[in-house]
Amino acid sequence: MLLHPIVVHFPISLVLLSFIFEFLEFFGKSKFKNSTFLFSGLALFFAIISVQTGNIDSQPLNLNEEVKIILNNHQSNANFSLLALSIIFLFKLHNILRKKEINLKVFIILLSFYLVALFFIFRTAYFGVKLVYDLGVRVKLN
Repeated sequence: MLLHPIVVHFPISLVLLSFIFEFLEFFGKSKFKNSTFLFSGLALFFAIISVQTGNIDSQPLNLNEEVKIILNNHQSNANFSLLALSIIFLFKLHNILRKKEINLKVFIILLSFYLVALFFIFRTAYFGVKLVYDLGVRVKLN
């Protein structure tokens, strides 16, 4: 059973939720105080699982050069998004442990990391779509 297609959508939705709640937390009255920490932690957790299941699911494949190039782009973008999500999570953890409020300058830096993460997540998804829908990787024909 292939696990990658099952878990791959969780980090996408959780990063988007975390990004939205980051605005609500910053401009709101602390209603959503630690929700972004929870969402970013879950996004990182599922991103790690997604990357690992993707690596496992791609091991037995016998691919031509065109597919290998696209798979490599897919994996590289996934790793970059994982790095950005790790930075976001560690940043949030640091602020919670130090009990620091986020000022506007720090908020803008944090949002820029979210945008970087989302950029690489959407590029990862783009190459994943090319692999499955354009090239038929792991698609069973009836």
